[in-house]
Amino acid sequence: MFTQIGFLGSRAPLYIDIIAVVFVVLPILFFYSIRYAIVKEIKKHIITQVMVFVMMLVSVIVFEVGMRLAGGFTTYMEASSANYTFFITFLIIHIITAIIVINTWSYQLITAIKAYRGDTLVGDTAANHKRIGKYVAIGIVIVLIQAAAVYYMLFVS
Repeated sequence: MFTQIGFLGSRAPLYIDIIAVVFVVLPILFFYSIRYAIVKEIKKHIITQVMVFVMMLVSVIVFEVGMRLAGGFTTYMEASSANYTFFITFLIIHIITAIIVINTWSYQLITAIKAYRGDTLVGDTAANHKRIGKYVAIGIVIVLIQAAAVYYMLFVS
């Protein structure tokens, strides 16, 4: 899986293409989960949010393991025509953005589950949850657009 060529028609290895597909499906599942909250099916919303979050974490772990086994991104960068300085700058911004989104989403999940269990996910707490959820949703979209650009620079250009 870590050395086989992928199926999306680029230079990417199989594990990267699998993760790319997961990350295309992830926002669809995320927004579908939000629909549960909108129609007041809170238990389903919590379960699906946790599932999507775990799916994202597993994908990131597989990605990190694969990158280390391959020798790091510089191994893939050798075949790319992307400008190295631009790529590094873009990659750093992508990583920082992803860390912020993951941490915010983690905070959101933990506090929401505690509030739900304590029956306090109402009023200001619910409004705050909704506000942070919007930031997480926007952050996920931004990170995925950045990830698509990283994929393009490493495996297509």
